[in-house]
Amino acid sequence: MPVLSPPSPTETKVIDPDSLGFLIGDMSRLMRGTFEREIEKVRVPVTTSEARVLVHMARSGATRQNVLAENLGLAPMSVTGYLDNLERSGFIERAADPADRRAKIVTLTDAAQDLLERIAIAGQQARAQATAGLTAEQVAAFKSVAITIRKNLETERATARTESAS
Repeated sequence: MPVLSPPSPTETKVIDPDSLGFLIGDMSRLMRGTFEREIEKVRVPVTTSEARVLVHMARSGATRQNVLAENLGLAPMSVTGYLDNLERSGFIERAADPADRRAKIVTLTDAAQDLLERIAIAGQQARAQATAGLTAEQVAAFKSVAITIRKNLETERATARTESAS
């Protein structure tokens, strides 16, 4: 794997609007907006933010509320509000974590499954819009690179946490 050298002093003064960080941030923001528009089209009985919470729960399985908030990149209090609404609607359940009774484990209910299928349709539509004009090979290559970048960043984050804990 090639090692990148640090930028020269003149390079650091120029902002590249197509740098990796900007591209990832822009794609994330635009993809989220597309997904939100598609969620509105399938008329699910939850907000787009609550739909994102449900999708992340389906991805991770039963998990602690604080871990869910971290995975979503949201403040725990925001996630608590979404979970309150989802619990009232019967889509999730919360229970005390047997390992730490102060923590709550959240799980999806059977009632969430039909809703997740409708949300998945919105996700498929958003992905189709995002990948329009690309070949299956291009999409697969992008996905492979994106997975590697995610792994690199997760490893860096875990290392930083370990170092800060010492």
